[in-house]
Amino acid sequence: MALRQPRSKLVLSLTPLIDVVFILLIFFMLASQFVDWRQIKLTPQAQFSEAVGEEQTLSLILQNDGSFMLDGQAVEGLQLAIAALISHGKNRTVFIEPEEAVEIQSVIDVIEALNASGFTKVQLSDAVGYAAP
Repeated sequence: MALRQPRSKLVLSLTPLIDVVFILLIFFMLASQFVDWRQIKLTPQAQFSEAVGEEQTLSLILQNDGSFMLDGQAVEGLQLAIAALISHGKNRTVFIEPEEAVEIQSVIDVIEALNASGFTKVQLSDAVGYAAP
């Protein structure tokens, strides 16, 4: 008759599991981006394209050299363009048309400046061709 030897208890250590969790935590902390994403409020074209006439819409063209064209008249600088827009009234819709190869950051800066100045009806042209910064 063979005698059975008692089995020793199996001890599981949690240290390797905790190490792996901390390594994953460090990896995800280093790999993730903490960017402040903000929304830019634009008026959808469907809301005002039929209801708003031409007399209530102002066209602001962003040119490659940093100047602006406000309804066909040249304006130098963003502050002068906003002042000219304010003189027409803040209740009007501003239609922003960037020229081809205008940096998208310039377009965003103009939209944010218009929103900060109190313009609530801002629409961006759906033309493509923005330059990467």
